[in-house]
Amino acid sequence: MKPFRFPLESLRVLRKQRERTAQQRYANALANCRKAEAQLQTAVAAWEAGLAYLSTALSGGVSAGQLANLRNGCLVLEIRWRERQAAVLEARRVAGLAFQEMAAATREREGLDQFHNRARRVHEQQFRRTEQKIFDEMATQSAGSDRGWQLADRDNSH
Repeated sequence: MKPFRFPLESLRVLRKQRERTAQQRYANALANCRKAEAQLQTAVAAWEAGLAYLSTALSGGVSAGQLANLRNGCLVLEIRWRERQAAVLEARRVAGLAFQEMAAATREREGLDQFHNRARRVHEQQFRRTEQKIFDEMATQSAGSDRGWQLADRDNSH
């Protein structure tokens, strides 16, 4: 009997490649999330340090010009903090989409794998049936030839 060949093997390979690509995209998206979160933490720390410095400067007494500069510096730090917050949200959104893509690719690949496994089992069952038929025919032929030998032995012994 011929070896098993899955007619959709090329599609199966493409689905596996698509799944690997989706997994890589998801991994990259998670890395981008971690990076964005680290940048957010840095921005939060800088903003808090700026506010603390502004508070210290106010309690120590500063000129109006210095106060305006410190306040503007704190506003810039707050803007950076808000930008980093938005970047984290966007990175999480992209990661969510990448996860959905990866999950869909995995489901499609698993479905095709199940079809492949079913087709392989059917092929193996057919092979075993064919093999069993051959063995049964050999046994039947062997039994028939044994009877022929037994008849020949009877004729020779008389």
